[in-house]
Amino acid sequence: MSEEKILYDSVPSMVLNRPISYLACIIAMIIGIYSFIIWFNQGNTFYIIVGMITGIIGLTIFVSWWITVINTRLTITEKRLTLREGILSKNIHEVFVSDIRSVQIQQTLLQRILGTGTIDISGTATVEAEIKIDGIPKAYDVKKCIDEHRHKDI
Repeated sequence: MSEEKILYDSVPSMVLNRPISYLACIIAMIIGIYSFIIWFNQGNTFYIIVGMITGIIGLTIFVSWWITVINTRLTITEKRLTLREGILSKNIHEVFVSDIRSVQIQQTLLQRILGTGTIDISGTATVEAEIKIDGIPKAYDVKKCIDEHRHKDI
C-alpha cells in the first residue's frame, strides 16, 4: 500500500457527528470541575457530590468515546478502501475499489447541516455493507472520490 496514492484519510468527527452528546459531556465535566472546586473550599454537601459524580461520568464517556474515535480510520487509495478499528484487538476491513458495488450515505438532519454522515460500502461478494463507518466528515466528497476511481477502469 506504500506505493499507492492516498486519496482520503480520516477519523470520524466527534463534534460534527454528535454535537449534542459532545456538548453534554463537556458540560458534565465543567459541572464536575466546578463541584470539585466548591467541595475543596466548602466541604461535603449532597449537591457537590452529585456534581462531582456527574463530572466523572461525563469524563468517562468522553474519554472512551475519544479513544474509540481516534482508533477508527478510513483510508482510501487509488486501489482500495481500508477501515481500521480497535485499540487492543484490531479489525481491518478492506475492499478493492474495483470490487465496490455500491456506496450509500445516511445522514440525519443535523449531520446534513454539519457535513458528516454514515457511509456504507458494499462489495461485489456480499449483499450487506462490508464497510460501515459513522461520522465521516464531508461524506459526499468521500462518495465522489470513490465513484471517480471506481469508474476509472470502465
